[in-house]
Amino acid sequence: MGLGTGALPLSAAINWVIKDGFGQLGGVLYAMMVGQKFDSDPKHLRFWSAVWLQSATWLEMLAPLAPHLFIPIGSVANVGKNISWLAMSATKASINKSFCLKENLGDLTAKHGSQATAAGLLGTAAGILIGATMDITIYTLIVGFVPISLLSLWGNYKSLLYTVTPSLNLERASHMVSEAVSVDPHGQLVLDPYMLKSPRQVSKVERFMRETRHISPNGMLPGIILLPDIDKIYKELPSDVDTEHKQSIVAEMVSSAFGTQTANGTCSENYYIGYLAGSTANKSRNGNIYIWFNTQATSRDMLFGLYHSVALRQLLGHTSGLSDVNTIAALSEQAYHFARHSFTDFGESLIIKGWDISTVYFAKRSDLVQVNLSKTDDVC
Repeated sequence: MGLGTGALPLSAAINWVIKDGFGQLGGVLYAMMVGQKFDSDPKHLRFWSAVWLQSATWLEMLAPLAPHLFIPIGSVANVGKNISWLAMSATKASINKSFCLKENLGDLTAKHGSQATAAGLLGTAAGILIGATMDITIYTLIVGFVPISLLSLWGNYKSLLYTVTPSLNLERASHMVSEAVSVDPHGQLVLDPYMLKSPRQVSKVERFMRETRHISPNGMLPGIILLPDIDKIYKELPSDVDTEHKQSIVAEMVSSAFGTQTANGTCSENYYIGYLAGSTANKSRNGNIYIWFNTQATSRDMLFGLYHSVALRQLLGHTSGLSDVNTIAALSEQAYHFARHSFTDFGESLIIKGWDISTVYFAKRSDLVQVNLSKTDDVC
């Protein structure tokens, strides 16, 4: 067949190089796509790194059943393992830091590594013991792997519940401020700093298995949707309204948010807020608030913008079915002035509670909007 003495070893070596090369390339591409999320969502990525690892191991175990597909199966499995390794490594510092009671990150990291090594040795010993006492086949390996894999994922999930993350993303911010802003009997907005939740309190209710791009509606409180795609908002309006009319409603809301928001000075905050009473996104009963940040937005602008939208949400929660642009603009202006007046107290209270507000993770730079004001519109 024309195979020399070194052909088979060389072919095997090439196969392994291709398999490992694809795996490392997949890890690099994953790191490029995820980027800042390693800081904003460490618990989310740490959990899914465990899922990737278990899935890759599962796939590797199936490879002997299809030896002719060794390279594609091995390559996909290696991609999963490299993604898992990258995510675990990148989130380790952030998670370890959350357990520090003082500046002892190095000491804590060393102990984390020692525990991981000890756990690995125990697992290896258990595997040798099982292998020596059982008749091991590919099928018994698969059957035995499933419960152990599920147990590992459960342990990973439970451990992350005790991880406290002091940085603010949208999920944590929504829990942090949920009960702190309210409307008094006279219709005035009130901030109660004592009702702001600490990072430890939020960690007990934080949902980290999926990414969050909105604050869910709650009763008559509308939802808050961050950086929505303007071209798709009309799909969130009732289906009995014709498409052209829906697009007209959305265009009016967007024009109000981006155009007339300069009236109360919010253009200097580098964010834009709109409200659609008819939006049923996320099963809202009283519409949704939409917020965009422009490319000049700082962490302070983003935090202030969210605070403004939370205040507006409270005002809208005491009304229903609002569609008049002027009334909505008046409520937004009331919410803005409240936010402007109380924002310093709000920020100081967050720091006292233990939050790090120097950098907030509400949006990736690629999601920010570029707004070009004409000379007649640029009143800032």
